Amino acid sequence: MRVLVIGINYAPEKTSVAPFTTGLSEHLANRNYEVEVITAFPYYPEWKVWPGYRGRAYLREHTNNVSVRRVWHFVPRRASSLVQRLAHDFSFTLSALFAGLFAGNFDMIYCCCPPPTLALTAYVLAKIHGKPFVIKITDLASDAALATGILKDGITVRLARFIERFAYGNADRVVCLCQAFVDKLAARGITPQKLQVIPDWADTQTVYPIAGVTAFRKANKLAEDQCLIMHTGNMGKKQDLMNVVRAAELSQDKSELIWLLVGQGEERAAIEEEIRQRQLRNIRVLPLQPKDGMAEMYSAADMLLLNQKAAVEDSVIPSKLLTYMAAGRTILAAVNERSEAARQIREARCGVLVCSEDPRALVEAVSALWRDPDLRQKLGANGRAYADRHFTKQKVLHEYDLLFNCYADNKKGNPELSENAAATS
Repeated sequence: MRVLVIGINYAPEKTSVAPFTTGLSEHLANRNYEVEVITAFPYYPEWKVWPGYRGRAYLREHTNNVSVRRVWHFVPRRASSLVQRLAHDFSFTLSALFAGLFAGNFDMIYCCCPPPTLALTAYVLAKIHGKPFVIKITDLASDAALATGILKDGITVRLARFIERFAYGNADRVVCLCQAFVDKLAARGITPQKLQVIPDWADTQTVYPIAGVTAFRKANKLAEDQCLIMHTGNMGKKQDLMNVVRAAELSQDKSELIWLLVGQGEERAAIEEEIRQRQLRNIRVLPLQPKDGMAEMYSAADMLLLNQKAAVEDSVIPSKLLTYMAAGRTILAAVNERSEAARQIREARCGVLVCSEDPRALVEAVSALWRDPDLRQKLGANGRAYADRHFTKQKVLHEYDLLFNCYADNKKGNPELSENAAATS
């Protein structure tokens, strides 16, 4: 069976949806599917095409039994600019469509959104070839754009939601990361029978708790008796990391507290400039770290920080949350209490929730947790156990096997769901 996979992020990118699209594609290839991927040149999270890929419009690669077609698209200088973001979305949508027209025959399409317009490419190619297409949505793009201020409520949002309803409504199946996505799409008129919950996985093999770690702290001149509060991943509008900068400023008199931001993104330069302007010595910024040092890095933290704008509810699930659970460290979440992230933390009993955009509440929660090592240990253990029960790569890929087996058997009805998937659908 030949599967056409379309998604804007793919290896060697290490963040966002890239590890999941790559992992699924390679898993299918190892199960004797013929997999063709249409993707962009690596650019995320720096929002710059990576060295070695610049100056090209098209590239063919073959890695780990997967054929990869890379196509040009516009990369914004400011990802939060509506005009530049639309150019980003539509340029890749059109480039992917053109590449798909020359990708040969296939038996089905698997499309990973965002951008939401990419679902239109999957729809057109599926119509031309008379084949089914499956869409995976990693966020509710119109809601996320509203929450971060990229879009204002009005005709643009209505147009975005029309595109979402049209594309998702015409898909054979829509894979959602959580039940909240299912509920919201069903309320917007998408046939509930098309909606299926399959979460992303936590990398429980690469990220795991290690006792007595010292290498990461030594390398970064962090004392063993200091409380390390660590945020990792994208530094964008949704993360609102200026809230963490303000928390660091409020806690300058607490020499035992060190705030660490690890990652890359649109807001990183502004965050670093703000730290310099305020002359803060208790907060540091590091680039993304090598994969082989992930377990050591996360285990060096006393608390793992999830910070989001208050307007973000169930429009997006931060993939870092699953990584934090796998790390077996207490999660401190400054998020909307109605968000999917908050719901999962409460369900797993793996962390403490504080109000978004309230740096003083963040400092108070850190101080309280630092004084209670037994609670931190319990919460961290709960998170790891929850990840092992629900989010291992093996469990998630089994759900995808059920889905793809349905189409491999030339059926277009509902695939037989596992007991776990049925419970969350």
